[in-house]
Amino acid sequence: MRPLKRSFFWAKLLVLTQLASCATDIDYHIPLTRFDSPEAKGKLLKGEVGINWGVSHKVRTGEVSEHLFPSIFDPTVDSDTATSRRTHGSWDFTLGLVERVDFDIENYGDGPTMYGLKYQFLGGTELENSKGLKVATKIAIGGLDQDEGNLSVSTTSGTRSYSGNLEVDAYDVSLNVGYRFNDFSLLYFNTIYSYHEVHSVLSSNTFATVVVDGRIRTTGGLLGLRVNSSSRTLFFKLEAGYFFSKWNASIKQKSFPVGLGFDVGW
Repeated sequence: MRPLKRSFFWAKLLVLTQLASCATDIDYHIPLTRFDSPEAKGKLLKGEVGINWGVSHKVRTGEVSEHLFPSIFDPTVDSDTATSRRTHGSWDFTLGLVERVDFDIENYGDGPTMYGLKYQFLGGTELENSKGLKVATKIAIGGLDQDEGNLSVSTTSGTRSYSGNLEVDAYDVSLNVGYRFNDFSLLYFNTIYSYHEVHSVLSSNTFATVVVDGRIRTTGGLLGLRVNSSSRTLFFKLEAGYFFSKWNASIKQKSFPVGLGFDVGW
């Protein structure tokens, strides 16, 4: 690169950096990869805890952004809802209650924490470790209530303060069908329907409060493989599938999620 062109390149980069903005977003994530097994634990207090890496649909209901030259650019307020595909981490905790019923907690970071009950009505439990068909159903409820941060911006007409708040009520139902081929591997297909009610508020000390309410429905399926150690205390999980989310009647998002996870059991 010639010296003149190199100088021009760095000058453009400096200008773009200075024009970058800071922002307050109102957003959250809808988990797609779930890593649920069709096998119940099989007895009281038998359980596991795990960490996972997977895919989510990010929903943004509002944003305030400020350019670093307030004398030239006023802050931008965007209340248009948008969705996008993202990767995310999560953790889960499962505990057996009775022979065929488990309780679990699934935390998805910047998303709702879900509390679920699973009932396995066909096939042997994990404790039995028997080969053959496994079928379970699960219902889960949860939510999210969080402040999305504050942003004070300086404009040509003074200072404006913005703050965001997000509330989500979440409901899931799933049907999980699997087959255990041997003592170490379980293949399953999990179909999921998820319904979220969203209430978000973007408030300002100067302008009228912006409220964005909506309902988002997510449906899809996951093909999963679960591999366990001979002692059934270590588990490796792999999932891939297809999901479709729809915000009210106008915004749609399709994804092919892939994820993996590791669990430790007792």
